[in-house]
Amino acid sequence: MGQILIRNIDDAVHHRLKAKAAEKGVSLEAYVRGLLLENAKPSKDELLSRLAEIRAMTKHVISAEEGQRIIAESRAELENRHDFLLGIAANDAPE
Repeated sequence: MGQILIRNIDDAVHHRLKAKAAEKGVSLEAYVRGLLLENAKPSKDELLSRLAEIRAMTKHVISAEEGQRIIAESRAELENRHDFLLGIAANDAPE
């Protein structure tokens, strides 16, 4: 893991951060680490940009409707195979 050393922090800022850390019941180091983690998260625009990059790498994107149709067809095919393996013909199925 990386380390950061920050010098020349105003005493008032240092005391406020230390007080906030104490309020949360954590060390100053843990409190500041949390602040850094929160502020280092990618922005919404960065996430959307990355999503667009990933989407561009995808060869074929299907719509939700097409996905539902494929799932329904797959389930029907599995049911047909299951019925076939059990020896149940389509016209012998119970009503």
